[in-house]
Amino acid sequence: AVILRDRHCRFPGCDRPHTWCDSHHVIHWADGGPTALPNLVLLCRRHHRMVHQRGGFRLELAGGRPLFLRPDGSVLADRAPP
Repeated sequence: AVILRDRHCRFPGCDRPHTWCDSHHVIHWADGGPTALPNLVLLCRRHHRMVHQRGGFRLELAGGRPLFLRPDGSVLADRAPP
């Protein structure tokens, strides 16, 4: 379902196909986040690592859409699925 919804990496400006992507838990699984569509977003491996790095980008959901935040809190533009 996440592949049908997102189709590719949802990081702004990235168009890597779903075959290069992982499903990222917005609320991390280790913190009790569910493995359910509303809590998942496709990220290519590069951007998935960036979101998990300390001091890296943060990902939140805003109205069901991914919101990427820089370390300083400024927002990157969302990339809507095609």
